Amino acid sequence: MQKYEKYWNIRFLLTLAEKMAYLCANYLNMKQVIVKNISIGDELLIGQVINTNAAWLGARLSDAGFQLYSSLTIGDSEQAIMDALESCTDADLVLVTGGLGPTADDITKPTVCKFFETELEFCQAAYDNVVSIFKRRGFQMSERNRGQAFLPKSCTYVPNTYGTAPCMWLEKKGVVFAFMPGVPFEMKGIFTDELLPRIKERFHAVPYEKRVIMTTGIGESFLADKIKDWEDNLPTFLSLAYLPQHGMVRLRLSGSHEDAVLLHETLDKEITKLLALISEYVFAMEDVPIERAVFDLLINKGLTFASAESCTGGNIAHVITLIPGSSEVFKGTAVTYATPMKTKILAVPAETIERYGVVSQQVVEDMAKGVRNLMEADFGLATTGVAGPSGGTEENPVGTVWIAVASADGVVSKRYNFGKDRENVISRATIMAYEMLRQQILSE
Repeated sequence: MQKYEKYWNIRFLLTLAEKMAYLCANYLNMKQVIVKNISIGDELLIGQVINTNAAWLGARLSDAGFQLYSSLTIGDSEQAIMDALESCTDADLVLVTGGLGPTADDITKPTVCKFFETELEFCQAAYDNVVSIFKRRGFQMSERNRGQAFLPKSCTYVPNTYGTAPCMWLEKKGVVFAFMPGVPFEMKGIFTDELLPRIKERFHAVPYEKRVIMTTGIGESFLADKIKDWEDNLPTFLSLAYLPQHGMVRLRLSGSHEDAVLLHETLDKEITKLLALISEYVFAMEDVPIERAVFDLLINKGLTFASAESCTGGNIAHVITLIPGSSEVFKGTAVTYATPMKTKILAVPAETIERYGVVSQQVVEDMAKGVRNLMEADFGLATTGVAGPSGGTEENPVGTVWIAVASADGVVSKRYNFGKDRENVISRATIMAYEMLRQQILSE
């Protein structure tokens, strides 16, 4: 009997060991993948070119269930590239952009060879791609471009049908390094068509979802105080980010969870709780500017507006006309920057301006009514103020802006102070003008 007990104990231990190994393998496969980004280019460091690649990659990765752990921007030097690659050896996946062109300053490939202890060799597939692109574009290929077909011997060539710079996939001690060209449209095409499918096949993606709530009319700190208790009681797999900008605050509620249904339902519940606390400040439930929210309201209600702008200098008109189809809701603008134009174009009485001053409630209300009548719109939206940095008075210091909205029911107006920075004043006045217009549309 003892002989059989010994046999069964051994069998039990073996079964237990198999189960443990299976669980460990599953855990390793399902753990959060560490993804890092390296952007190469002196032009990025000196501000000559804005690094949009890193932001785009971060967004696409999160949509696919991967989170960008860090993003590093470096110059075109061998030492900088070597140091950056060494700093990423604790990652699972490293996405590198830039430095793969045909010119002398594109030194990524030789440095990659040094890091991976390999050498360049001719790649026929890469060469054929370069030839086909030059043929398609009707250009003669130079010897310099032929050099783009030489790739690190240990790499896997990833096709680039968008340009001549190669894309390379290499591995070192379990870390995957993917090198892409820095030209944005090439990088985006390669990542979408070639790299993302490979990444999804190689790594386990944890379901990720986010919601964006757009607010205005309340500062970041006041907003945080208002929702503190709700935020403190969020489930551990959800996180809230405050993203303030001129005149508004974006709230991003996001999370990752293996159970995608649970994640989605929990986000729904938490958003419902949040809206009960701050609904009066919310103008959109997606990441859109306020003028887009106003555009949608006007379209849905079949209404129109026109603007009369002084201190905003046409910015109200500019942002709405960036939206396709805005002619359905926007009649036009009168940028009456010079004081006499307020009288000549908008019929603001000269005596009103003389008595109350150009930056006043009386003048802005007459401007709103004037442009509404002039352009036969449902709403007239007007601004007048002191954008700075000079021109302020004791009564109307720099940053003072009057905004008015006129409709068939009358006119509403309000005085603001948006600080001393000219660009900030114009931007915040534009946002608040649209918010006042939004409120009036909703009250119709």
